[in-house]
Amino acid sequence: MKRESLNKLWWSGCFLTLGVLVAGTAGAQSGPYIGLELGVGNGASMVLDGTDNDVATTCDGWIVPIDGTNAGCDPPASAWSSDLGGGSGMMGGLAVGYRFGNLRAEIEYTHSALSYDAVADLAATDDVTVDKAQQELEIAETRIETVQYESFFANAYWDFVPGARVSPYVGLGIGTADASIDYFNRWKRNGDPAAITTFAGHPDEESLRRIVAGTTTIANTKLQDSVSAYQLLAGVDFSLSDSVTLGIKGRLVEYGDFETGRLPWDQLRSHHSSRSPGGADVTYVMSSDDLSMWAVSFGMKYRF
Repeated sequence: MKRESLNKLWWSGCFLTLGVLVAGTAGAQSGPYIGLELGVGNGASMVLDGTDNDVATTCDGWIVPIDGTNAGCDPPASAWSSDLGGGSGMMGGLAVGYRFGNLRAEIEYTHSALSYDAVADLAATDDVTVDKAQQELEIAETRIETVQYESFFANAYWDFVPGARVSPYVGLGIGTADASIDYFNRWKRNGDPAAITTFAGHPDEESLRRIVAGTTTIANTKLQDSVSAYQLLAGVDFSLSDSVTLGIKGRLVEYGDFETGRLPWDQLRSHHSSRSPGGADVTYVMSSDDLSMWAVSFGMKYRF
């Protein structure tokens, strides 16, 4: 018999033996299971973008009379951006699944609470706000504390050697998450009236400078949105018995674009969040396309 034929016969035997082993293992390992896990997570740095429908300070009816001579009363939307560092915290999960031999399918709930405690300057990106930043504003900052994700995933796994003492696996999940960000934003006007040139040329310039000096625009809220999510998973399970395994798992989670609804300022230049008494409300929207996290967790599975 030729060497080529012998090689084909040898490889055919190997694949046949492997197929029998996998099939036997698959039959022995099929069935439902539940899983619990607890671990640590790390949230990536993010850029938060903001926009609102505020007017120039010279058109703030709470501060200066609106008499038809005011300029800039209907400007393009204000816009700003903040680049914030990452954070870390805890995550936990609960899963219910079913094994089909080497394949597993499961529904998973996870909760992640990541402490960022990050502060960054606000970078204005529209002309009106840039002008304010250059002469009117003394402090412009963003702070985020805790970022949380309540997530539901449909996961699929491939177990390389199910039922073995040590069983590595990889997986992929898609789902949705309720994301929330503890958010604080502060714009503080210069405390020195002489440094403010906003009302240059106005007949009441000096008194208006004193009125606006030191005033603050503040947002202190929880930003929320429901976003899509997907995750890449990999880990190793260690069998303790026919029913119980312990394991370690790593995951990388990417979230879809985050955007809030319209929110009122807690205070706008130290008054109500509107353009004037009885006037249109001033509201803002925050967004980000940078939400992601990775986590390492320890878990237990119980097979029925």
